[in-house]
Amino acid sequence: MSKLKDFYLFSGLSTKDLELLDSISFEKKYTKDELIFYKGDKPKYLLFLLTGCVKIYRHDFKDNEVTIHNIKGPSFIAELANYEKISYPANCRSEMDSTIVYIDYEKFEKYFLEKNEFLLIFIKSLTKKIKALEMFISSNMIEDIDAKIAKFIFDNKDEISSLKQIKIAELLNIRQETLSRKLAKLKKDGILHDKKGKIELKSEKKLKELF
Repeated sequence: MSKLKDFYLFSGLSTKDLELLDSISFEKKYTKDELIFYKGDKPKYLLFLLTGCVKIYRHDFKDNEVTIHNIKGPSFIAELANYEKISYPANCRSEMDSTIVYIDYEKFEKYFLEKNEFLLIFIKSLTKKIKALEMFISSNMIEDIDAKIAKFIFDNKDEISSLKQIKIAELLNIRQETLSRKLAKLKKDGILHDKKGKIELKSEKKLKELF
């Protein structure tokens, strides 16, 4: 478990603190598509995604799967449920082979969240998750598909080139064929351009006019 010291969240901990963290933690490996928790489950452990990627999702009234957030390691998973002492508000599934560290939250809160420097890092992680949720709500309130795609590209302009179309379509809850058609039009209109198969923003001004 000493490998945790290699991550920025734990790098400042003393040897004694790392040993304490080891004593209240255990590691579990997941394969692709393996379920990690269900909506409504009560969190006893704080989950830290060491490697891999997980999907946070729910189902709509038609029982369609709706992706809320994709989380890549290293990162905490759904820590807001721990912090607020509530049930998980969504499901979580592994997107690929992943490794998760389970940390006894009651003991973690007692021994580590009392440390101001660690509390600040934890709050930053919470804030990042809340922003992702706000983006999800904002994009799904937009009914016009062109506007929804444009806003997503604008909100994610720094990482859009690294996202695959199938993942973007999943996050926007639209068909991949529809996304491909809309992206082709954005390229034709000079808003995007395709550089070695990657989407890149060409005109931010024109993009903002669409939403």
